[in-house]
This record gives sequence, C-alpha cells and structure tokens, in this order.
Amino acid sequence: MAKAITSIEKNRPTQAEADAEAVEQILQSAAKEREPLLKLIDILGDLNRLGILDAVQGILKNSEQIALIGINQMNKPGAHQMIKNGMGAVQFLSQIDPSKLQTLLQGVSAGIDHAVAAEPDRRQGLWGMLGSLRNPDVSAALSVMMKFLQGMGKGLNKSR
Repeated sequence: MAKAITSIEKNRPTQAEADAEAVEQILQSAAKEREPLLKLIDILGDLNRLGILDAVQGILKNSEQIALIGINQMNKPGAHQMIKNGMGAVQFLSQIDPSKLQTLLQGVSAGIDHAVAAEPDRRQGLWGMLGSLRNPDVSAALSVMMKFLQGMGKGLNKSR
C-alpha cells in the first residue's frame, strides 16, 4: 500500500535564483518601455550637466537642516503677515483680466522709459504743467488715472 503524504516540500528558490528572476523581470519591463526610458536617461544627463542633480542631492542630504531653517524663518515676526499678503496678492491678480493688465503694464513701461529718457535737470513750472494737459498722451494718461480713482473709490465705499 502507498505511504501517506505527511509533509509537502515547497521548491523555494535560492537568493541567487530570486535575484536572477528579478533582473529578468526588470529587463523585460525595460525592453517593453525602451523609448521612455531612453528619454528619461537623456533628461537625467542634461540635469547632471547643468548641476541640477547635484543641487537636488545636496537638498535631499541636508533636508533636515533646510526644514529647520524654513521653520525658523516662518516663526520670525512678520512672516505670517507676509504669507497672508502674498496670498492676498495672488487672489487679487487672479481677479484681473490678463489682457487689461497687459495693456496697463505696457503703458507703465512706456511711461518709465519716457521718464528715464527725459532731461534730468529740466524742471517744469506750473504753467508748463497746465500747458501739457493739451498733450493727447498726457490727457489719455490722466483720463485713465481718473477712471481708476473713480473705480477705486466705488470699491472703497462698497467695502465700508
């Protein structure tokens, strides 16, 4: 009669066999995803040439000290106010139409260029200033400023 089975022996691979199987799986996956891996290697090479990988490695190795410095900076007086102001500025900028802001900033830039190019010692008297109100460029800028002040006043009165 046959002998009863009392124990089952599992075929457990050795560490070397497990490592070889893992390497084979990695190679198969790499072969399937060859193109993205080559792109990633190219990107890593560029980052290394630029020194970015060294900077990231330094940050990671010193992350605890960097975190302590950040926390110390956050606990300084005024830091919380600065963060709130920054968040308010971001909210403000998100409410502005980009094309309108671009137009206004181009005007400001042109005004700065004109002011820098002007003769520094030439002062304009009161009559000269009044006479420049006839200049269409000055009139346009003053009109925009007056409309801005009117809108700002409406906003201030509404918030009160």
